[in-house]
Amino acid sequence: MPRCCDATPEDFAPCYASVLVAGPEGLAAAVGRLEQDAPICPCVTAWCPTCRRVAALTSTRGNFPTSSAHLAHALVLHANLERTLRAL
Repeated sequence: MPRCCDATPEDFAPCYASVLVAGPEGLAAAVGRLEQDAPICPCVTAWCPTCRRVAALTSTRGNFPTSSAHLAHALVLHANLERTLRAL
């Protein structure tokens, strides 16, 4: 499910992982850039036909201690995929 239709109040609450990845105030901005500026990235983002926008996927959120930790993981995964694809 895309985050736009499955948001939680804790999506951007600071946690250890989110602060390491995006700083104490930067998770919302980093996810916003991912959803607005980056091309669709399998396992990380998808097009939402309801909201008509790209949004982070939430399907694996339950595997993380917090929603913000999940989003931090998505940012790191996306960065690693982009780096790998650029190296090809």
